[in-house]
Amino acid sequence: MTLPSTHRLGELSWTQVEELAERDPIILLPIGAIEQHGPHLPIHEDSIVAEWVADKLAKENGCYVAPALHYGHSGVFRGFNGNLSLSQATLRAVTYEIIEALTLSGFRRVIIIDNNGGNVGPVIDAGLQARRDLGVLVGHLYPWQLGYALMRDVYDDPATAYGHGAEPEHSAMLAMFPGQVQSELAVAGGLVSASGWSPTSYTEAAIPGHDVRGTVLWDFSEVSATGCTGDVSLGSAKTGEIWIERVIGFCSAYIQEYDRNNPGNAS
Repeated sequence: MTLPSTHRLGELSWTQVEELAERDPIILLPIGAIEQHGPHLPIHEDSIVAEWVADKLAKENGCYVAPALHYGHSGVFRGFNGNLSLSQATLRAVTYEIIEALTLSGFRRVIIIDNNGGNVGPVIDAGLQARRDLGVLVGHLYPWQLGYALMRDVYDDPATAYGHGAEPEHSAMLAMFPGQVQSELAVAGGLVSASGWSPTSYTEAAIPGHDVRGTVLWDFSEVSATGCTGDVSLGSAKTGEIWIERVIGFCSAYIQEYDRNNPGNAS
């Protein structure tokens, strides 16, 4: 049987999936989240970027993309409308069971394209359990986090540019999904607590007389009126193209290293 020219696992029939598994390709599993990213960005941003990155990587590296899990864990943002968050336990269980199902279909090489900070703990735990129970070595890539690490030289002051709904994700969205970005609705935001705290991040506050921050487990909506942080005025598609080049470049190098050190049946 000749497989159709697609990199998406979901577009194959079950018999084609059976044939593909014999070739032991790397399977990319996109996992996102549904949460706020300010007034100017869509709530499914994390999910569509995870899938976009997975699709591009699959085309460039000969991988296949499993159907995406669009829901993730966004517990700190539950105070915002449109937050559709799974519990950590549910996300961990679902991630593990998807990996298990892929192995039952014959796939032994899985890399998760996980694009939400709240997902990291549950998803990594699921991957570690899959290693123990199933013998599968699961890879993990976090595009947004990689962008923060790889883009610092692009901004005069990354500390003020970076933020949830701001840079570099605003620019990346303008490059990938310009029709879903409403930059004219972007509102400069700051972190303010009505109860007297001096918030510095989602769950941290300044403690007078100390450089170390203190952890405070509020909902982010209690300290942010806009649902975003950072400089929302800096977004540009040109900067977004740099994000694509650098993040995809790193992820491709990672996939090649995973393939070299964890070769499949056809290698």
